[in-house]
Amino acid sequence: MLKEQNTIIPFSHNTARLRPDSLIKLLFVLLCIQLGMHNVQAQKQPDSLVSLQVQNKAFGEVLENLYEQFGIKVAFNASDPIFNKTISYTADQVPVLEMLSSLLESEGYGYRKIGDQYNVYRLRINDKSEDAEPVEVFDVQQHRDTVFMSQQVIKTDTLIVLDTIRQTDTLVIRDTIRIFVDKPVEGRRSRIKDVRKDVFNVDANRINGKGIELFYGRNYVNSEFKADNAESAQLANLWNESLEPSFISQHLGVRLHKCSNKWLFSASVTYLDFAQNFSHNRTIRTGGYYDMDTLDSYYSISGMDTTWFHVIDSAYVPLEESNYSYQTTNRIGMLHLGVDAAYLVGQLPGVRFYARAGLGLATVIYKKGFAFESQAEYEVMDLKDLELSPLNFTFRLAFLARMRLSDELDLVPEISWQMHFNDLFKDYPIATKPSYPGISLGLVYYF
Repeated sequence: MLKEQNTIIPFSHNTARLRPDSLIKLLFVLLCIQLGMHNVQAQKQPDSLVSLQVQNKAFGEVLENLYEQFGIKVAFNASDPIFNKTISYTADQVPVLEMLSSLLESEGYGYRKIGDQYNVYRLRINDKSEDAEPVEVFDVQQHRDTVFMSQQVIKTDTLIVLDTIRQTDTLVIRDTIRIFVDKPVEGRRSRIKDVRKDVFNVDANRINGKGIELFYGRNYVNSEFKADNAESAQLANLWNESLEPSFISQHLGVRLHKCSNKWLFSASVTYLDFAQNFSHNRTIRTGGYYDMDTLDSYYSISGMDTTWFHVIDSAYVPLEESNYSYQTTNRIGMLHLGVDAAYLVGQLPGVRFYARAGLGLATVIYKKGFAFESQAEYEVMDLKDLELSPLNFTFRLAFLARMRLSDELDLVPEISWQMHFNDLFKDYPIATKPSYPGISLGLVYYF
């Protein structure tokens, strides 16, 4: 509603003269009215005919230039990559809104007018051919105020504009949100403990972890001494006849493991106890004489002479005879240090199979029992008086299985074979390099 009031102001000499401050106010009001009319004239009317020609320009840049060319304010999401697309478009003498609608629909978009602004939105596939929802728009007319001058006083009319605009629309905004987190202060201890990425894998320590194993086993020792020459053959036979094969040799040790995928590396300390039953009987005779005896007699006749012949046998009868029997268990104790590597060759649910090979170094820590002297008589002597090699290098092969008992425990049965590179007896005329199979049972704890 616009209220206008016209008043006739009599012109007089006094009214013709305006004070300087009143004149300044009048000029300011006229300048505001002029600027308002310029903005109204700058925007093209909806039915104005326009022409537009675009060649290889960004879609968003074309929409921004519509305001400069035709006074159309177009709002769109500049972060949408589609507005960076290069397009070409031509329109000749068509209404402004028809040109805008045709330009947007060529790229799958439409518009809705809200106030003096055209908001761009993406058309749905099934509604692309349908017209956008109409929005009732009421034009607001601007009226030039009438300036009244009375007694050098500038008065303006009261402009009252009443209108109701109802707009309903759905606005979907898609954009990239960046969240910046402040870097924690260095040196401050975190309250959250680092958690391994494999914390929920119950077999993590069995694949890439550490463990300690305690094991006990027995070895089957069947020493076979070999003579280096014919002179020492009798000594080798004495040893082979006196020592009995046995399964009483034993070993006890501890082993540290490092698991790395399919490989298993370990170092061990083992107590070795070589034990064999020694049994030897010997008879010693001292003094004696020869007992003569006639076994048969015969004669020969030559002419008148008869000659007798006697067959005589003699046997040595000792004056003293002693029988000696040596029965004991020979034992040699060693401390063995070893390193080995095992490889995973197969697995079943709850069981992992490995093949192992390793090297070691053993040193003698005690000895007891009987031995034979290296002289011609091969007398029996105390084993403590026989010098043994201080160090023995060993090689070991084994096949083992790791049977899961719990998350941290495995039961480990193993069969093995071990050989020594050095002779057990030092400076002895026969070869004494032991080699023997064995079995053991261990318990592994993972940590």
